[in-house]
Amino acid sequence: MLGGPALATELQVEVRVNVQRGCVLLGQVRDAGPQHLGLLDFGSAARLDDPAGPLSAQLPRTRLPRLECNPDTSYQVQVDGGQHGGVGDVRYLASAAGNAIPYRLYSDPARRVPFAVDQPLSGRVPATGTIELPLYARIEPLAQVPRAGQYSDLLKVTVTW
Repeated sequence: MLGGPALATELQVEVRVNVQRGCVLLGQVRDAGPQHLGLLDFGSAARLDDPAGPLSAQLPRTRLPRLECNPDTSYQVQVDGGQHGGVGDVRYLASAAGNAIPYRLYSDPARRVPFAVDQPLSGRVPATGTIELPLYARIEPLAQVPRAGQYSDLLKVTVTW
């Protein structure tokens, strides 16, 4: 029959997504080995007993890695004792000759919240979904004058969520 009634069927399609908690670390330089977080550079100094105060260093703001996650995700940042060990919140820069200079790491620019060796600092991702992973360091004035040389340390930072 030409021009007769058209046949139709209505169907329903359910659409859904399950959003799981997760994070991604952005601002990293990737290579074949471990990811490089940056450099804490105290610069050059002839003496480390300056009465004006301690030497300070921080990761450059332009290269600061950030963690992007679902809001309200729990995370932890943990820093090991470094290549030369550490106790409590003190780690050591060492020279090729085996001399050492103590230093401390902090999670805040005022240097009030120390990163104790292998003790994670915990937090929650804010509503923005982004947190920066800053590291600040300080060498307190020393009573003795250290031997001249290049001093360094290598830290492992672990971020979990």
